[in-house]
Amino acid sequence: MAFPNVDAVVVGAGPAGLATSQYLSARGIEHVVLERDVVGSTWRAERWDSFTLVSPTWGIRLPEVDLSGLDPDGFLPLEAVVELFESYARSINAPVRAGVEVTKLRREDGGYVLSTSEGDWHTRAVVVASGGLRRPHIPDVEVPAGVTALHAIDYRRPDQLPPGAVLVVGSGQSGSQIAEELRAAGRTVYLSTSPVGRAPRRYRGKDFFYWMSRSGNLDQKTDQTPEMIRRSGQAMLSGGHGGHTIALQQLARDGVNLLGHLNGTAGGRFLFADDLAQNMKFADDFAARIRGQIDKYLESQPGEFPPPDTDPVERPLDVAPDAPTELDASAVATVLWCTGMRPDTGWLPDDMLDASGVPQPEDGSLHVVGFPWLTHRASGVLYGMATDAAGAADRIKAHLSA
Repeated sequence: MAFPNVDAVVVGAGPAGLATSQYLSARGIEHVVLERDVVGSTWRAERWDSFTLVSPTWGIRLPEVDLSGLDPDGFLPLEAVVELFESYARSINAPVRAGVEVTKLRREDGGYVLSTSEGDWHTRAVVVASGGLRRPHIPDVEVPAGVTALHAIDYRRPDQLPPGAVLVVGSGQSGSQIAEELRAAGRTVYLSTSPVGRAPRRYRGKDFFYWMSRSGNLDQKTDQTPEMIRRSGQAMLSGGHGGHTIALQQLARDGVNLLGHLNGTAGGRFLFADDLAQNMKFADDFAARIRGQIDKYLESQPGEFPPPDTDPVERPLDVAPDAPTELDASAVATVLWCTGMRPDTGWLPDDMLDASGVPQPEDGSLHVVGFPWLTHRASGVLYGMATDAAGAADRIKAHLSA
């Protein structure tokens, strides 16, 4: 089955796709949004029950979104996030076709043909808004027999897991928050750390996100940001329980067993690198660098500000944690992979992707929205993805007018 030509097709009805749809509508561009499931499905199906946004509600910067009735300084829980996206899609009359999976994209006659589960769509412009973090990344590590393994997208709550200790692999936002939750539920938790930054939840009287926004840090261009920062993943931080700092030091004080990077398994044992101290220092240095950036910004601003401060959870440990480089698999019931996500772009031809699988824009006809670090620091988050969406809509309008 073939559908009539349409000026533009947006693939994905998450927040990036919906923002793009709003901008296209505002510019009078006929389009359709193809979604393989339903609006907000990824958020509903791939987050744990206690999940909250780590950015305050005021940081949800989608065009024409209605945030009335919400605490601007609060952190939305999962159900409220999904409801917000659903109501947003309705309020902007987004032309979403749910349950339509795009299986292939090809160039044809100066435009594109999208093969889908319901037939072919012909268009002059395509926006890839299907998410830069959709395919679970699981290290090539053989999990010993008898140990349950699952990725963070399949984790919901502590009592979902088999009784016994949990090895959480990865100490980014998901890993650190889930390790904290599991320990609070009474589980024995081992956390295999990685070089990930830590952000202070509040500093000098304001939320960290406030200062990052005011100082322009969130708008920092990708090509002006050190690769080390871009590759380090999302910094440890939580919006849970009103928002708080997560520090490896405090996790250790709370009873989480900190370990180095997981290297693999052998002989029924998990093997770890001897790099825990290095990973803890990376997080400390990252937090210090953020504070330094905020301090420097405030020096240039008029008025009085609260003095520099530190969060008590960040204070150093009295004794360095004992981090064995081996752990018998019999001591672990579950391995929880909190090792990140990768782009899910198998429907795109290889010559449209870079080496990491990220789509590459083509003139004014192929665009990408919602992927991390596309143009700036906030490209992949609710605060900044609309900037790229507006740019895509502008270029599509120019392309169609050419």
